[in-house]
Amino acid sequence: MSQITKNILMIRPLSFGFNNDTSNDNYFQKNVDHLTKSKIKSNALKEFENMCSILRKNSINVVVLENDNKNLTDDVFPNNWISFHGDKYIIHSMFAKSRRAEKNTSFINMLALKNFDYELLNDYSKYEGNNMHLEGTGSVVLDRINKVAYCSISKRSNLKLFNIFCNDIGYDPIPFKSYDSRGDLIYHTNVMMCVGDDFALICYESIKDAKERKQVKTFLEKSGKTIITISLKQVDSFAGNIIQLGDNEHKIIVISKVAYNSLNEDQKNKLSKESKIISIPIPTIQTCGGGSVRCMIAELI
Repeated sequence: MSQITKNILMIRPLSFGFNNDTSNDNYFQKNVDHLTKSKIKSNALKEFENMCSILRKNSINVVVLENDNKNLTDDVFPNNWISFHGDKYIIHSMFAKSRRAEKNTSFINMLALKNFDYELLNDYSKYEGNNMHLEGTGSVVLDRINKVAYCSISKRSNLKLFNIFCNDIGYDPIPFKSYDSRGDLIYHTNVMMCVGDDFALICYESIKDAKERKQVKTFLEKSGKTIITISLKQVDSFAGNIIQLGDNEHKIIVISKVAYNSLNEDQKNKLSKESKIISIPIPTIQTCGGGSVRCMIAELI
């Protein structure tokens, strides 16, 4: 299986807004008090359409779908409830009750009409009643080539369910705990690390346990990828929440403008060794939603 793809799913944020339910454990999420709800929504839609346009201009096939439900403030982040693996897909267990309605299996039929055929591998929704959650490729960062999965354990990323997931897709599980600049558990793994085709970007500083840090480092180094380290301050700017897309002939790295501006020249040079860096402004989505460009993309891979 390839590590990257040029085919992605994105959900148009027709109901975008600040979600109090998710803000309790999302350090990155902040309400923008000076903007009205309608302005926040219109800003998010403009940012979304601009991002889709930029990606398409860079040869990415963006499949955009919409929800009929008008009360889904966070459905712009589909990678938390669904992930794709070859010809299979998995429905994930969501921590926030307000986000569980985002799960829309009718999208599978819509994807089939666009020649993307997937069969259900497993539905982890049944674990929500047991307070076991694993929020897709937010909770898990995949090295698809080497079949290794990394997961920072938190309320949104349950160790037992992570192991079930790895068994389902045939990956080696690498669990650990990571902490943000305030000393709190990082809620999603994909804000502190990313694995691409030729590189791995990570904040080792966030992994306090020496044995866990050594294990993660060992597996990343064994992958043969260029390792790029970022700081906790850069994690605060979403520098870890990036994604590599494309194919062997044309690779891009998608990163928010805020995250890109936080990188130093050495980090940028390493990232751009095999890829074109695409910096996209998403200030409203990033601030109010507490997620960045990687969270907005579900890879059709």
